[in-house]
Amino acid sequence: MTGCGRLCSAIVYCSLVKPFYIFNTLSRNVEQFRPGHPPTVTYYSCGPTVYLPQHLGNMRAYVFVDTLKRALRFNGFQVHHVMNITDVGHMTSDADGGEDKIEKTARAEHKTPQEVADFYIAQFKRDCARLNIELPQPPMLCRATDHIGDMIDLIKRILDRGLAYVTPSGVYFDVEKWRGPSQLGRLSRQSLAEQDAGQRLEHSPDKKSPHDFALWVLNQPNHLMQWDSPWGRGYPGWHIECSAMSMKYLGPTLDIHSGGLDHIPVHHENEIAQSEAATGRPFVRYFVHNAFLVGMEGVKISKSAGKFPVLDDLTDEGLNPLAFRLLCFGAKYRSELAFSLEAVRAAQRNLDYLLEFVRNLGGEAVDTVDDSGWVSAYAERFHEAINNDLNTPQALACTLEMVAESYRRRDFRVWNTLRRFDTLLGLNLEQFLQQTREAIFPAEILRLRDEREQARRARDFDRADQLRRELEARGYQIRDSKTGSVLMPKRVAP
Repeated sequence: MTGCGRLCSAIVYCSLVKPFYIFNTLSRNVEQFRPGHPPTVTYYSCGPTVYLPQHLGNMRAYVFVDTLKRALRFNGFQVHHVMNITDVGHMTSDADGGEDKIEKTARAEHKTPQEVADFYIAQFKRDCARLNIELPQPPMLCRATDHIGDMIDLIKRILDRGLAYVTPSGVYFDVEKWRGPSQLGRLSRQSLAEQDAGQRLEHSPDKKSPHDFALWVLNQPNHLMQWDSPWGRGYPGWHIECSAMSMKYLGPTLDIHSGGLDHIPVHHENEIAQSEAATGRPFVRYFVHNAFLVGMEGVKISKSAGKFPVLDDLTDEGLNPLAFRLLCFGAKYRSELAFSLEAVRAAQRNLDYLLEFVRNLGGEAVDTVDDSGWVSAYAERFHEAINNDLNTPQALACTLEMVAESYRRRDFRVWNTLRRFDTLLGLNLEQFLQQTREAIFPAEILRLRDEREQARRARDFDRADQLRRELEARGYQIRDSKTGSVLMPKRVAP
């Protein structure tokens, strides 16, 4: 876009939307969100390490990512979203120690690392689809192994700026040189001494400091995945992957970077260091972190804890996956959320309540151009909740209250507003409505509807009118809208 075009878009955008506020981990404050080039937003979210199924704690994080993206769009932003898939380099210690997680599973299952990654990527995509999580399309959904060259180029830039060094065991980032006298981390606000107390640090003999982290690992002959580099054959460190892929597709400064709270002290701290060391520019404007899903005993649900719940466990109990999505809205993203089957069943009851309401909407309520006047107050409340640091509990409560008020008033002209709410909630209400309507129509009637729609697209309006009359002769009505033709069932005489 030209400078003039970008300015005009920004002026139109600013005149249409309300301020959107989000908690920025960098400042420890809820701030008004101001992207670098509105209405465009560049957004990078940490994705899965694909060595085991993604448990429900992981999926809560991806529901949050999806909801934040939907909230930005709700406010008129155009979101350019990138998510990584880690299929090499993530060690079992989450730092530089231990075994590569993918390779550990590959050895245990007698498979190649690629077979392991492919299997769990497919499972991740399937679970996201069932939760109505919209993933970026490749190449914006980035596999680390597809971007080794980008990582090598980024490491070269860091070396050229004197903030990394090469040893026989690898290329390391010089953390103490980067941080300077204060030694404080930008996100964690911990000194290196405090970081020592909070985590186990692996120390290779040829590293200058135990705090230095690997950009490229060398001389590991048993590692199954290796590539040639200017420093020797090896593989990338975990942290460099995210910096290389995010900046490749979104530029040197990102508007938003999200991830779990556990990423703050190490992974995201290291991303900032290596990215800014390479570019000399700020890496991220807003870091946004989600809290954990915990068991009823308050313990974080994680793979390291052993058995962990996955989405299939819910479907095996006869629960709709979207009930888990609805459960996630019951707590703010920065608060822990307690998981239990009973909690999901309670969310299922709310989901069923909304679906039943949609199922019973008559044609006039659905096809009206304007909702009833009283609905606007709920629309205002919903928008305020979303823009107040993504307050999904209030937004969900507002939705349920609007439906209850519709029943109380016996006034069901709320569909346009409810459909707009669902662009954020992501419960597929419009798809459910369409499926409900189609279920009550004979196949021959649906064939005539589809044939008429094809005639309209071909601008054969005479044929379209003829098919309309045929449908009306059989007792059905059809109305044309911006989104397509809406078929109405036979009217039942009072």
